[in-house]
Amino acid sequence: MKFRRLLFLLALCSLWVGIANAGGAATQPALPSYLITNNDPPVKVSATSGTFFAIGSGGTLSSPNRITVGGSGAGGGYFNASRVSVLQSSTAACAYLSLGGAAEVGAIDIQALQDIGNFSAASTDSGVDNGVGLVNNGTYLYASFSTSNTIATFTVLPGCALQFLSDISPIGKHQGNVKGMAVHGNLMILTYGDGSIESFNIGAGVPVSNGDLQDASGYAVDTYPTGVDITQDGHYAIFGDQATYTTVEVSDISSGKLTKTVLYSVGKAGNSNNVVLSPDGTLLYITNTSSGQVTAAFFNAATGKVSPGCTTKELKGFDNQWVFLATPVTELNSGTGSVLYVAEYGSRSGMAVLNVTSSGGKCTLTEASFSPVVDPDSTTLLSIGVYPPRPF
Repeated sequence: MKFRRLLFLLALCSLWVGIANAGGAATQPALPSYLITNNDPPVKVSATSGTFFAIGSGGTLSSPNRITVGGSGAGGGYFNASRVSVLQSSTAACAYLSLGGAAEVGAIDIQALQDIGNFSAASTDSGVDNGVGLVNNGTYLYASFSTSNTIATFTVLPGCALQFLSDISPIGKHQGNVKGMAVHGNLMILTYGDGSIESFNIGAGVPVSNGDLQDASGYAVDTYPTGVDITQDGHYAIFGDQATYTTVEVSDISSGKLTKTVLYSVGKAGNSNNVVLSPDGTLLYITNTSSGQVTAAFFNAATGKVSPGCTTKELKGFDNQWVFLATPVTELNSGTGSVLYVAEYGSRSGMAVLNVTSSGGKCTLTEASFSPVVDPDSTTLLSIGVYPPRPF
């Protein structure tokens, strides 16, 4: 009798759980992994589109699926302005593409692989000259307009839609425009390309300066921060410098504000505009635009120190099929990221595919045999993203 009563109670509990789940929010189903491009056509050439490549074993890219979002791009511009921002939550998967010529942000539902519309900021916002950079923290999306030198704040709505809130007009210490943006929690960090950097509080959505506009250490030796990334624990901001050689800078931001950067020289490859930290925080990937190479430097998450690691040979097709390296992204959200993808801008725009190894204080970056993978929809590729994205 007691056993039958127990079975009845267990069945009743299961029924209650099923009813509760049925009435709750829908959970996003598992989706394939994608590499996503912003094809960024020049003004009046063609409508902006994003191409979704399925990521397969060994980081292979296949089955390109072009999704047109309408409106014109900028056809290039700042290397550090990421024109792709990817969002993943329990209920949504969204890819946002900036449209520099149209001064809009296009939204794509990744689950349906469908354009859901374009969203405008203020009528005075413009990014036609050097594009529009994008970042998001899951709740808000920020768009940096290169021509008007404004940053628009959008609220992320259900179904990947956006609602414009307001603009700010940040300016560097030496009148520089915003080049790079990164967000983590309630903190936003900007680089201005004139040697100065600044942080903002984004707890209420619209950025409010922390009053720490300052010259980076590299300013004194003519190396200017342009790219920026933030460690996943929010302890350090890492800057990639526009420099003759491979130069990066690190600021301790554990107080919620920038501190004076520490300058590190980690190689002889030309320039170091774009940086991204590996998911496990051990390797800093740096694109060497001037020499067509990529460098990986070792990062110490406990101390913030950066030390030399490894550098690729000149990547295939440099100064022939393509001329600039831009956004680097990792395939995975664990370890060193497994495979590193880098956007290549040129007559045959596409993605370099680099295999990464790291062990015992040594690393290698080796271009895959099938690299580069051509983007059939762009000759002006500067920005790529990956789904699923790195956690905020």
